[in-house]
Amino acid sequence: MLTDQSQIKFQNSDKLMTTKQIYSGSILDLYVNQMTLDGQIVQRELIHHHPAVSVLAITPEGKMVFVKQYRAAIDEDLMEIPAGIIDFVQGGFEEPVEAAKRELEEETAYQAGQWESLGDFFVSPGYLDEKIYLFRATELVKVDNPIPADDDEQIELMELSKPEVKELLKANKIKDAKTLLAVQYWLFDEEA
Repeated sequence: MLTDQSQIKFQNSDKLMTTKQIYSGSILDLYVNQMTLDGQIVQRELIHHHPAVSVLAITPEGKMVFVKQYRAAIDEDLMEIPAGIIDFVQGGFEEPVEAAKRELEEETAYQAGQWESLGDFFVSPGYLDEKIYLFRATELVKVDNPIPADDDEQIELMELSKPEVKELLKANKIKDAKTLLAVQYWLFDEEA
């Protein structure tokens, strides 16, 4: 992976005794680390993953934008918000908001007039350091010639109202964590 080892927090911890890299891929690396925790030596299998972005996109009609796509790790189609990995370009990662703009256009053919950061979060910090930046995008407009979607993505676009989303939640049809977080922001935000 292209990430500088000095940027990986768990590889620079004062608790780290030994480390062994097991795998290096294009978006993630896997390590087996020996660490000291409260005087005890423990082993941790840890994944370093490129950071990512996700977009809570709201149409002018007040609907939330979802993409439905196949996820190989669970062998299912999932309803998610537009999202993707922050690209590593010219020796560093692109700015999160720029990645969010790119992903929204690639996956939905929308651009947004307004962008707001809703913060960032870790997906599963027990073994994974992936950080996802969440943005709200409003004042959406369709683009005639959008950035092309990735070749390996087969995406179905969906735009749903709050009552429709609530029904999907009740039926346990939304199972993606970043999407569930975005839905909570949307459903409980008085300004949305």
